[in-house]
Amino acid sequence: MILNELTGAMLASAQEAIGDGPVVMVNHLWFRDTPLYPTGFADPRPTARDAYYGAYAGALRAVAGDLGVSMQLIYAGERVAGLLVGPGEDWDEIVLVRYESFAEFRAIVESDAYRETAAPHRIAAIANWRFFATRAK
Repeated sequence: MILNELTGAMLASAQEAIGDGPVVMVNHLWFRDTPLYPTGFADPRPTARDAYYGAYAGALRAVAGDLGVSMQLIYAGERVAGLLVGPGEDWDEIVLVRYESFAEFRAIVESDAYRETAAPHRIAAIANWRFFATRAK
């Protein structure tokens, strides 16, 4: 199943399950062969990885900063080998980002600034995505 969009219902359900406190977001990313931008997009990037790591990540950090949200990149790495994976689960990269709370993460992704400056690059770069919210025990 191809997934690339967060919905308000997904975010509300996750926030209810997670509650307060720090959260680490785990991204399993499958990049497009070439970025898929809308016609006439003002700042297209030449590769999907540049669209994600250059444009999307930069815009995400800028939106977080404008909202006063602290976020920390914990890990970004390339998949080298899938050991226990099913068909279609051979992801390109994994990214882990820590937020002080899921509510802060949600404030970012539900903001107009995110939708206008960051989301277009993520959507252009990522063909498929699995996204998990985790918290320490």
